[in-house]
Amino acid sequence: MSTIKFASLLIRTIAKPIANSIKSQAKSHPNFRKVCISLAQTGHRVEMNLKMRFFGYKQDHIRPLNDAKAIETGANFLSEAIIFSVAGSVILFENQRSRLAARDRKNLVDDTLAQLEQDNVALREEMQRQ
Repeated sequence: MSTIKFASLLIRTIAKPIANSIKSQAKSHPNFRKVCISLAQTGHRVEMNLKMRFFGYKQDHIRPLNDAKAIETGANFLSEAIIFSVAGSVILFENQRSRLAARDRKNLVDDTLAQLEQDNVALREEMQRQ
């Protein structure tokens, strides 16, 4: 459990620099910029369609985000997705590790119990022979 808490704190600590790095990369690299813009525009269209349907409005055309806002939104989404993936991986790893440790403890107890039962049977047989 302490590993999860430590990893969570570490992830929160490095989240802001990762987000800032992704934003700066999105602004300086044209291909990454296109990916961020596309991702943000798709997310914006989906969000606006859901809002319009929820409120009962019909809108044929959804105005796209401007490029600066789209870059920022797309970069934020990517950085949060990366951080979420790392955090999820840490949780899954910790869960797997604790499950294996519990299984090993159970196997050790079972082996010890089996050995004690064998010793008990051997001692009873020896007592009956005397």
